[in-house]
Amino acid sequence: MERAIQYTEYMNSFVDSLLKHSQSVEVNKGRRYDKVRVDNAVTFFVDKERWTIYGAKSPAQHNVRRTYGTLASHTEYDWGTRKPIPNTPAAASHEALENSIKATYKKRGRPRKVNP
Repeated sequence: MERAIQYTEYMNSFVDSLLKHSQSVEVNKGRRYDKVRVDNAVTFFVDKERWTIYGAKSPAQHNVRRTYGTLASHTEYDWGTRKPIPNTPAAASHEALENSIKATYKKRGRPRKVNP
């Protein structure tokens, strides 16, 4: 029960942080994830078990590669730009995640034909 109360407090604080930079924020409860709608578009998914904040690929799917820390560390982000505040632990982990995404990125599709 204590963990549920703590989750609710962190979620309310997260929504308050988002309201500073947007017109409206709405939380849709789900079985595993809570959808956070910012200005009528699903922008974030929050994992109820791990409290991880994910970006949205689509209104129905979260993006595992786009994480924004946890509900406990949401104060380390500037939600207007969706970037971590410099010189915080979130900044170091976000930079490492971005570098790993760039390192493993493969361009999709067929290779271009080269005409002689």
